[in-house]
Amino acid sequence: TASEPITFQGDRMEALYADLPGQWDRIWIWEGDADNVFEYCHIKNALVGIQCETDPSYPQGLSSPDAQNQVVLNNVSILNSSAAGLLSRNYRIQSTNLLVANAGQYAMVLLGGGQYQFNHTTVANYWGYDIRQEPSFYVSNVVGTVVGNLTRDIRPSVFRNMIVHGNNTNEFQLEMSGGNVDLTFEYCLLRMESGNLPPVYFPNPSTIWRNQNPGFRGAGDGNFRLTENAFARNRAVSTSDPVSFLDLDGMDRFWDGLPDLGCYEWYPE
Repeated sequence: TASEPITFQGDRMEALYADLPGQWDRIWIWEGDADNVFEYCHIKNALVGIQCETDPSYPQGLSSPDAQNQVVLNNVSILNSSAAGLLSRNYRIQSTNLLVANAGQYAMVLLGGGQYQFNHTTVANYWGYDIRQEPSFYVSNVVGTVVGNLTRDIRPSVFRNMIVHGNNTNEFQLEMSGGNVDLTFEYCLLRMESGNLPPVYFPNPSTIWRNQNPGFRGAGDGNFRLTENAFARNRAVSTSDPVSFLDLDGMDRFWDGLPDLGCYEWYPE
């Protein structure tokens, strides 16, 4: 529950290890008989927070069909991963109220085929241990396999009410190579390089805000809740998703009118 979440972390409880990345390997999900559901979970200080993919031990490896089941991430945070927070290869992901923050490479990297439904997501990468070259958020329909790089199809996918930000100039990157790609981004605040927004991925450009400060209370201290005057306030769109009616802290999204972008709704401190 919101008041009693599940925490995945290393077994060192001293203060020195509270936010130290890379203390354990990862949660590694292959294809199975049912969906993999995480609700009210905090995943912290791993090499990779969650890695989900079709079974790479098959002879055809990642050239096998996309996963039929999905990973469900509702009210989940993935923090302080020394490599990647969320890594997907040919998988399906459904998520509401997700925080992925502070990773040594990508915070969220989605490769190959798959299908994605993300609502109220905050991707924030203020990694401070060394220089980071990779963007926080990266999506490509190419995936490496034992037989080389393969181009896959991305089935109808929507990213809505999202914040992607960090301490690099470009934190958002899409890289496609043919195939059928059905991606939609709307009501998103993105830190990214200037240039035209491809209408195939951004059909409603007026709902995309670029290179604005989202208004985190304390990004350097890992606090990605919003300030009262935050740019991200009241810019989200209401959806019929019942999980989205409350934010990651379990607070009412509609108490002051329109919901806010990202996984947190502003409340007075």
